[in-house]
Amino acid sequence: MWKSRKIFYKILIDNNLLLPNKQACLEQLTKLGINYIAHHHDPVPTMDDVVKIQVTNGTAYVKNLLYVDKKQNYYLILANHTTHVGKLFWKTLGLSSGNMRISKEEQILEALKSSKGNVNPFSIANDSNNRVKNIIIDEELTKFQRLALHPIENTTTIEISLADLQNKFLKALNRQSTIAKLTDASAEQQLQQLKQYQNDQQNLQTLAITVKKSDFSEWYQQVIRKAELIEYYDVSGCYILRPWSYFIWEQIQRYFDDLIRAEEVENTYFPMFLSAQQLNKEKEHVEGFKAEVAWVTKYGESDLNEHLAIRPTSETIMYPAFAKWVQSHRDLPLKVNQWTNIVRWEFKYPTPFIRTREFLWQEGHTAHFTKEEAVKQVYTILDFYEQVYGELLAVPVIKGIKTESEKFAGGDFTSTVETIIPQNGRGLQGATSHHLGQNFSKMFEIKFEDDKRQKAFVWQTSWGLTTRSIGAMIMFHGDDKGLVLPPRVAKYQIVIIPIINKDLDEKHLNEKCEQIKQILIKQKLRVHFDNRDNYSPGWKFNKWEQKGVPIRLEIGPEEFKNNEVRVVQRFDNKKYQIKIEDLNQLNQILDNIHNAMFQKAQIELKQRIKQADNWKEFMAQLNQRNTILTKWCQREECEQQVKTKSGVESKEKDSEIDGQVQLTGSAKTLCMPLKQDEIKEGEKCFHCGHQAKRYVLWGRSY
Repeated sequence: MWKSRKIFYKILIDNNLLLPNKQACLEQLTKLGINYIAHHHDPVPTMDDVVKIQVTNGTAYVKNLLYVDKKQNYYLILANHTTHVGKLFWKTLGLSSGNMRISKEEQILEALKSSKGNVNPFSIANDSNNRVKNIIIDEELTKFQRLALHPIENTTTIEISLADLQNKFLKALNRQSTIAKLTDASAEQQLQQLKQYQNDQQNLQTLAITVKKSDFSEWYQQVIRKAELIEYYDVSGCYILRPWSYFIWEQIQRYFDDLIRAEEVENTYFPMFLSAQQLNKEKEHVEGFKAEVAWVTKYGESDLNEHLAIRPTSETIMYPAFAKWVQSHRDLPLKVNQWTNIVRWEFKYPTPFIRTREFLWQEGHTAHFTKEEAVKQVYTILDFYEQVYGELLAVPVIKGIKTESEKFAGGDFTSTVETIIPQNGRGLQGATSHHLGQNFSKMFEIKFEDDKRQKAFVWQTSWGLTTRSIGAMIMFHGDDKGLVLPPRVAKYQIVIIPIINKDLDEKHLNEKCEQIKQILIKQKLRVHFDNRDNYSPGWKFNKWEQKGVPIRLEIGPEEFKNNEVRVVQRFDNKKYQIKIEDLNQLNQILDNIHNAMFQKAQIELKQRIKQADNWKEFMAQLNQRNTILTKWCQREECEQQVKTKSGVESKEKDSEIDGQVQLTGSAKTLCMPLKQDEIKEGEKCFHCGHQAKRYVLWGRSY
């Protein structure tokens, strides 16, 4: 530790400044034996910006004020950010408040070689002429373990103890400090301010995500709870969808309903129960769901004469009615859809939104005169699903066909939209559109008289999209702070937060915020004005960031004065000012945010797709959490061998490589992409060496 100011000044550099930048400051703190916690961030020139920085519990945000008197003597005040600095304390120091003024920009430069927004106690080291006569410390700061201060530059905040600031840093400069009561408020008012601050700090600790997104499983569980998407329920695998997530589902419903209405699909509703006899009518179909079917066997204390299954899907519920409704070719096409719940008693570990025992979905069912009409319907719906993911959720998908072993049980072929979660490389089936052929129509006698008076069976499709789509959105876009919502599905696209200040009448500020809200509502934007007075602006910033609101509008004294708002974008943390008369720009800004989110997600998805020409390359990419595109023979025997062999070899690998936990488990086919290069004669399957027929995507999946 330096023993005197003379030693302290040995590091004079650059324009004779002792501490010209934050790097020099941090180096000197280390040399002085001062422990600190550093937070690096964008510039925070105002106190409103400072309080958005998440600091540890027990740390006070400090506002630094430089005063100057008529004799050009300077006084640096360090105050708790909630303290209203009064005038009476000057008298206790033998000074007159009437002689004191807040320093101007040029005076800050003269005294501390600093600037407005960068005033801090460490810049005292640059006051070689002793212009600062006293450093006055708010007695409220003595109640905290640490102080949040800028080390010369406001692009970093450090947490240090008051004792280290006084007894090590200031002492090394031979500078004295004075502890003083700065507020003119009563003791009761001060206590109330302190309690509010401590309450905010406690709430922020509870609010914050405590792990990084790299700890993906725990991160996901925290985000869905703390963003108020999910509430847990006492039946395993079943969850409560809170309003914040159900609104997303409602947006999906509205969007998809508009698309299928253009296809003349009508919404309907069918019962949730079906008899065992009806369920077992299509044997191949029921085998695909048999292990997941939940049964009702009692009512009250009595046994049911016939056990009732709770629908795992609705083909066998709907199609007896189809057989009644379709008699002539004039009754075709028949197109219906229902929004409902499904129960599949999964045995795997449930994951909210992704794999649950009860979930919400839409299921569409159509009957057609010809096979060509049915096939066209399959791919039209598949395009709609791609639009839901891309245009609403900003999630990219890959359109493809399922292999024979992965297709819908009882169907002719299954088309699918698949995506890949960038964080762990797992595939996720987004939605499926099935061509059922005439399999079900023959089983349920859905036949009609054609235009030549001949009896014929209808050609059918079925297709479904579930609340799993919300899980994909969360996983793609969320970050270390929590949820990031695409603007088109956010319940609130914009939240308005007033920055209360003693120099600004609260009533006038709230009126301005309400005025802005009404302007935005007229632009058909979804807006919330958070005027709660029991939470600080900093707490509100963190809360709405946690919930993923796309845009935050801040209005403080400067914004009020200049008739503008400060815009903060959740997706990329971009910050800028907009005049109130230019608020009509926000619709375009929200569209730009959506497009940027989608482009980022597209890049991340493509980075997870690798090609392999042989087994060694295949396993190397699989163990690096990638999805692999290979040439394939399309033989079910080969597919099963790949699944079995990859599972065995995965278990033999180390569970941790380069400090990262590795995924284990079998690879399966995700889909054969619709867009793919032609396979030429002589090109071989990557696994068995037979003639390749198609490219296929393999990966571990949810």
